[in-house]
Amino acid sequence: MLSLFSLLYGDALEAMGHRTQGAAVVLSTMLFVTNFGGPIAGAIVKLSSPRIVALIGACSCTTGIFLSGFSTNIWHLTFTYGVLLGLGLGFIQNSSFVAINSYFKLRKSQAVGLANVGTGVGQTLMPHLVRYLLENYGFQGACLLLSSLSLHGICGCLLIHPVEWHMKKVEEEVTVEEKLQLLEEKHKNIVIRKDSKILSEITANGERRGTESSLNENVKELNLVKTSVSDVNDINDKSAPEPTQKKGWLKKLYDLFDISLLSSPRFLNIIIGTALSVTSIQNFSMLFPFFLQKVAGLDKQHTAFCMSAIASADICGRLILPVFQDKYRIKARWMLILTSVWLIITRQILAYQTRFEVLILMSCLYGFGRSMVIVARNIAISEQCRVEQVPAAVGLGMLTMGLIVPPAGYFLGWIRDYTGSYVVCITAQNLFLVVLLVMWLPDMLLLWIAEKKSQKKNAEQMQMS
Repeated sequence: MLSLFSLLYGDALEAMGHRTQGAAVVLSTMLFVTNFGGPIAGAIVKLSSPRIVALIGACSCTTGIFLSGFSTNIWHLTFTYGVLLGLGLGFIQNSSFVAINSYFKLRKSQAVGLANVGTGVGQTLMPHLVRYLLENYGFQGACLLLSSLSLHGICGCLLIHPVEWHMKKVEEEVTVEEKLQLLEEKHKNIVIRKDSKILSEITANGERRGTESSLNENVKELNLVKTSVSDVNDINDKSAPEPTQKKGWLKKLYDLFDISLLSSPRFLNIIIGTALSVTSIQNFSMLFPFFLQKVAGLDKQHTAFCMSAIASADICGRLILPVFQDKYRIKARWMLILTSVWLIITRQILAYQTRFEVLILMSCLYGFGRSMVIVARNIAISEQCRVEQVPAAVGLGMLTMGLIVPPAGYFLGWIRDYTGSYVVCITAQNLFLVVLLVMWLPDMLLLWIAEKKSQKKNAEQMQMS
């Protein structure tokens, strides 16, 4: 719906007496609500499930598209398209990724890539459908039929089953419990409390105090089966549960939105970096058609060919690059770093080209690299947190985009208007990716060095044992 805005609502806005400025108000509202709806969606996912949030999003999108067909002024369109549709898209983006993240571990990147292929195909085919609907049914009829298509999203959301429905029982748990019972029987003279402190050792001569050092070997053997002694029931059933303190509403909100994630410098580094990458590719997508027509001198038909080349290459990238990433176990942040270098080189070369054949080639190369930003951005965020924190983490990432994308977009637009040069503006967009590289490369190198040291230490311990 974002890419269809001008085609679907352009004539309606003119009939209302609004043109570019009115379109900017509606689109800015939609992007703002979409990104700021991310944290709300994350909180609702924690309270319910991704399925419920996706259903709410699908209903909100359908309602927004349906009511937008009856818009008579700019504020009506701002509420229906900007608020209702934007909120629905934010809910769907968050919940769909959380669902996929819970389904896959080894091939997560491929799964996200396949899920996003549908979006790419839709962006390629839907403009032709919308043009047909407008010509045959008018603006209101087109909105009503598009809302009926959006209703199919509810059927799709019902397929988002909770992963617990399909989990298999682990037979090994029985063996672990049997081993634990045998060890407890063998060392029944050890009395253990829930706080994992050894109280005493009963011997044949009577009771006497024991020290932790005297029972060290026994405790080690128990820990081989169960890593924490805290889960073992008190043999004498003498320990009472600790009283729980009631949380205030501020603490509940703090936990619900997982605000503690923002205390991690690495997490802040990741969400800011992903927001910069999205800002760069979104602004280039808006600028590219004008560049082709005003700098390269292409007509609308040849411009459409270049745009189609980007879309086709983007679809191929979403299918191919995740397979490469999963095969070689490359982290999402490294993929984004490599993709950023690819995009900087490709776009900087493209900015100086005017021949149609070269522009088609560079468009394909750009679209192929751009696909990885779309696939890997949320995966990069999820790699830095626990599974139960993923909904909130993705929501905070969307919130960061909502804070960075609008002012950055206005800044890049000002550069284009002030300098009058598309080449300078494209260079400024590339600088956003350079900032990402400066922020991420030192951190990734530190992680790589720490991982190598850990592997070396583990290898030495294995040799000693």
